[in-house]
Amino acid sequence: MAQAARPRRVLVTGGASGIGLAVVRAFAEEGDFVVSLDLTESSAASESVIGDVRESKSHEQAVATASKGEGLDVLVVNAGIHDGGLGLHSDVDELMAGLHSVLDIDVIGYVLALRAAASDLAAGSGTAILTLSDASFLAGQTGAGIAYTAAKHAQVGILMWAARALAPAVRVNGVAPGGVITGLCAIDKDGSKPLFADAESKRELVASRNPLGTVLEPEEVAQLFVWLASTAARGMTGQIIRPDGGLALR
Repeated sequence: MAQAARPRRVLVTGGASGIGLAVVRAFAEEGDFVVSLDLTESSAASESVIGDVRESKSHEQAVATASKGEGLDVLVVNAGIHDGGLGLHSDVDELMAGLHSVLDIDVIGYVLALRAAASDLAAGSGTAILTLSDASFLAGQTGAGIAYTAAKHAQVGILMWAARALAPAVRVNGVAPGGVITGLCAIDKDGSKPLFADAESKRELVASRNPLGTVLEPEEVAQLFVWLASTAARGMTGQIIRPDGGLALR
């Protein structure tokens, strides 16, 4: 009798809300052991590590919790923050603070996640999947400011570098959706604020910007992460799936 496959060991950064939470749920529904690293507990994770993605120790703790010393099958690098449309017109102190906040979380946080997980992913012949966005390819057309646009373009470079450096043991790919209505926060002078406070008007705006007139739900986007982690995608690395309604056609 064939031995049943063991549950995969999965780590998701930013797994307490938005796309990250949907990804946690999607892998959990596959029967996987899923750990979330976030500032708050994830309602869908097998275990939650409360930590800050700007700190290497938080990533190391999350990897140890997920891998249990036996390797890591899937790393989803997802935690991020938006800049709310920062531009050169912004007050210089606001601009500098915004750049530091966004780049620390969205760029350094991605690198630290990959660094902490690299050896465990190699031990498990695993895969890393990065959450990107339409701002990885566009420059301001969808409301992103200079900090968020710079961060998302940097994430493409991180993905490509890691895909080459970690091959052949680890596959590294990305998912870059268009606007997905979630609880994503934008930096604010008082801390942070919801980016999609008026969800319905944002939904209409996103739909108007892409040729298909579509707005995907987090649960739909999450299925692409599950597919990239499957054997069906075993020939893919250094690739970015763009479920953005065809923004490249505009």
